[in-house]
Amino acid sequence: MWQLYYQELRSDHFNFAKVGIPALYTETGDDNVAKGLAWGKAQKEDYTTNRYHAPADNFEPAKWDFSGMVEDLRLLFSVGYRLSNETTFPGWKEGSEFKAIREKSMK
Repeated sequence: MWQLYYQELRSDHFNFAKVGIPALYTETGDDNVAKGLAWGKAQKEDYTTNRYHAPADNFEPAKWDFSGMVEDLRLLFSVGYRLSNETTFPGWKEGSEFKAIREKSMK
């Protein structure tokens, strides 16, 4: 629980939520389409342990596969495009602690 709370405090989207504004937050997954979940988790663990915020944390375009990033960007563009053409404001699920905050701010 503490880790989740700590991550929420560091996330920009959580500051929106605290005042009732819905925000989209996405993360990368671990399951590699070609090589599987175990391989993806091993890659993430290796990166986090050996390179994250360390001198070895270098951008190596020849070694990176951006196909998943392109899929994510297409999805996020579609969501943003749809929202930009909506006439209603995105809402909160029933029971969300943030829904009450939003409703109170709209009075």
